[in-house]
Amino acid sequence: MHADLGRFVRDALARGVAREQIRSQLLAARWRNEEIEAALAAWADGEPGLPVPRRSMSLSAREAFQYLVLFATLYIFTFDVGALLYVLIELRFRDAALDYGAGTPAPLRWATAGALTALPIFLWMNRILDASLAREPEKRASGVRRWLTYLTLFVAALVLIGDFSTIVSSLLGGGLTLRFALKSLVVFAIAGVVFGHYLGSLRREESDAGARARGASWLGRAGIAAAGVAIVAGLFAGGAPRRARSRQLDERRLSALLMIDSFVNQYFESHRVLPQSLDDLDSRAIGAPAFSDPVSGSPYGYAIVDSLDFRLTATFDSADTLLPSGEGVGKAWRHGAGPHSFIRRVVTPADRMPVR
Repeated sequence: MHADLGRFVRDALARGVAREQIRSQLLAARWRNEEIEAALAAWADGEPGLPVPRRSMSLSAREAFQYLVLFATLYIFTFDVGALLYVLIELRFRDAALDYGAGTPAPLRWATAGALTALPIFLWMNRILDASLAREPEKRASGVRRWLTYLTLFVAALVLIGDFSTIVSSLLGGGLTLRFALKSLVVFAIAGVVFGHYLGSLRREESDAGARARGASWLGRAGIAAAGVAIVAGLFAGGAPRRARSRQLDERRLSALLMIDSFVNQYFESHRVLPQSLDDLDSRAIGAPAFSDPVSGSPYGYAIVDSLDFRLTATFDSADTLLPSGEGVGKAWRHGAGPHSFIRRVVTPADRMPVR
């Protein structure tokens, strides 16, 4: 509050001037309405000619910590919900030109875990701070709280502007696909809910009724409910922990076969013949465990088919493994659950010669 404004209001109330008259004179002097209301709200009506100062609250270090945790978990939660919805959209609308490694369970698990962890902390901290504000409404004027709120509004506004610009650019360039539109809608919805919730909260606080308001807005509650549905969808899409473990084991098996395939090609390039067994390969270069199944310990199957072709065999827990690097699932490495053999052919010097 401006010092001159505060002194003027105090002196005017001490002389018994009505609040409406003080307000009209200050408006005529071009003071802003929010400045006038803050100056008048600082004094309570006591006996005639005796304005009573209202209690002003200062934010403690503990409350500053609580607000920092609140907004930090808000950022983490919104980012992970957006990442989760991105993966779900990619799983539903596949694009072979863009999905290099997309659709693997690891990003889905990380996003779901992040959102599931941040949400209860955010709700718990929000409940604590709402209860504190209900007991002492003066704390709504806290500098830390307002700075963090306006910073959040600023970030949300930048995201909305950037998202809208990206949509317009893609539309003008003819690259607006359904998948891209859904992703843009996710960003727009998340940023819009955050912006609308906190902007509405600030507007409610500027009114007398808003200063006594408690709880989240309907927009905030709707956003939390929608995020909860997304988290549940992520849990179902990610599968049970047992299924996730099976996927990880299959990833190790397929990765091992890819390494063996590479080393067989290196052996053929050096010796011009296929190795008689996996023992002929330099196991130290890739680690001996790569030659055997991570669960049973049985060696992977290897057999010579002819002078250029060989067979690799492994037992998988599920069908069609996709590595984080994007390898797998393609025609050469497709497989079902259980034992499966892959017929591979080494690359000869003739295969490397350019076609003229």
